[in-house]
Amino acid sequence: MHPMLNIAIRAVRKGGNIIIQNYDAHKFIKEDVDKNKIFIKNIMYKINRIISEIIYRSYPHHIILKKNENIIFKQNEKNTIWIINELDGKNNFIKHFPYFCISIAVVVKSKTEISVIYDPIKNDLFTAVKGQGSQLNGYRTRCSKINTLNYTTVAVNLPNKIYSETLSYFEIYKKLILCGISFRCTGSTVLDAAYVAAGKIDCLFDFNLEPNNFIASKLQVREAGCLISNFTGGHEYNHCHSGNITSSPKFVRLITEKIRAYYLI
Repeated sequence: MHPMLNIAIRAVRKGGNIIIQNYDAHKFIKEDVDKNKIFIKNIMYKINRIISEIIYRSYPHHIILKKNENIIFKQNEKNTIWIINELDGKNNFIKHFPYFCISIAVVVKSKTEISVIYDPIKNDLFTAVKGQGSQLNGYRTRCSKINTLNYTTVAVNLPNKIYSETLSYFEIYKKLILCGISFRCTGSTVLDAAYVAAGKIDCLFDFNLEPNNFIASKLQVREAGCLISNFTGGHEYNHCHSGNITSSPKFVRLITEKIRAYYLI
C-alpha cells in the first residue's frame, strides 16, 4: 500500500470516530440554527485537528490546505498538499439522515495522487491512487456500464442560488425524466461521486461546484473509468455558474446529446 494512502486511511477513520460519537450525542433543534452551526463547527474543528496531527506526525513538512484557501494558487507549489473535507453533507448530519462523508486528497506537484472518501455510518472506504485504480473496501470498482437512459439513476447537486440558467436546468430535468431517468438529490456530492465510481449511481450532475471538495472526487471517478464533462460534451468546467456531468464515456455522450440544446453558455 502507498505509505501516504495508509496515513490518509488512518486519518479518515479517526475522524469518522468523532462523527459517530457525536451523531446521536446532540439533539438538534430546528429553530436554533446558530446553536446547530456552533455544534457542527466544533465537530469539524476536532476532526481537522486529529487528522492534521496524524498527517504531521508522518509528514511534518507537508502542507494542509486551510479552509477556503485557493487550491489553484497552491497547486503551483512543488510541495505536497493535503486537502481535508471534514464533513460533506452537514445538513444530512443535522437531520440524522445517514448520508455524509469525510474526504482527503493528496496533491503532489500539482497532480492529485491519492483520494480517500469515508462513510463512517456504513463503514465504507473508497480509495484511489493515481494510475492504480479505485477501490471500495479493498475491492476494485468500475463505473456503471449502462448504455441507455431508461431505468438509470442520476444524482444531482443543485445550485444554492437562483441564476439565469435555472429555467434551463428545469427544462433539462423534464427532458431527462421523460427519458426514464430517476433523479436523486442526496445532500453529499462527494459521496455521490464515490457511488458513481463504484457503479452504485449511474451519473452525477453537479451544478454547484466547490473545487476544493471536488479534488478527491475527481481521482476516484477517473480511476474507475468515468469521464467528467460539461453539459455540451466538452472538457469539464470549474466555474461556479457552470456544472459537470460525471459518468461513463458512453453515458455522458447519451446525456449530452439530449441536453445540449438546453444549456446556456
